[in-house]
Amino acid sequence: MKRLTNEGTRSGDGAGSAVRAVQPHHIAAFGFTLSGAALYERLRGGRVYTLCDESPLLGRLTTAALCLVLAAAVMAVVGAWVTQEKAPRHRAVPWVFVAVIAALVVTADGVDAYGEREAAAIAAHDGFDGVGRCDEATRIYDATPGWFFW
Repeated sequence: MKRLTNEGTRSGDGAGSAVRAVQPHHIAAFGFTLSGAALYERLRGGRVYTLCDESPLLGRLTTAALCLVLAAAVMAVVGAWVTQEKAPRHRAVPWVFVAVIAALVVTADGVDAYGEREAAAIAAHDGFDGVGRCDEATRIYDATPGWFFW
């Protein structure tokens, strides 16, 4: 027996009908909320490290983390578009997009946590003189480890 639903027709007698399909706006809302919160967390800043020398590794790690957050926002748009326009046959496809968005934000937090560990190591072994001043101009590094790595 088929019955009409918002998603089309569904067969069965109602068993399993409580399972709601992920809609395109769910993917977009999840992705934009998570990536927006992650971007806000990075712009707000965190622990501050004073470095005597500039570390190109820290710059690359910061860029990589920001690119991962941007990729999560792009994945939200792509996931919503695919779910809306392509109408995937398998129910798991929208959930895969949600999982990829979450994985990108967690990975960005991991990259930032690694950057913080590197900044702490550099700050501990940096070339301060006897009074605690740098021989050169100082660099400030704001660490933003995010929510998943403390």
